[in-house]
Amino acid sequence: MIDIDYKEIGKRIKEKRTNLKMTQEKLSEIIDVSPSYISEIERGTSICSLAVLVNISDVLDLNLDNLVRGITENNIDYSFSKILQDIPQKNHKLYIDICKNIANNFK
Repeated sequence: MIDIDYKEIGKRIKEKRTNLKMTQEKLSEIIDVSPSYISEIERGTSICSLAVLVNISDVLDLNLDNLVRGITENNIDYSFSKILQDIPQKNHKLYIDICKNIANNFK
């Protein structure tokens, strides 16, 4: 059984929301909860329902597994593909080469 770290979930939500330049108020409006509830979720002081978590992940375009568990061996492909989506196609090979070089330095 895994332990769920609600503070880490909240940090991931806040990071993505702020990267999207979205306020807590806007997110709360979209998913129909109060702004104070979003604040509590982001601080990890409130445990939200699965439905709320799914709604947040949909609005923020977060992979639910990444949101709940962080980056794991099971979902790392998703993380890399999301990065590639934000990079122009002409730079994909450069990105892959950089990742390979970094990986080689960790060996």
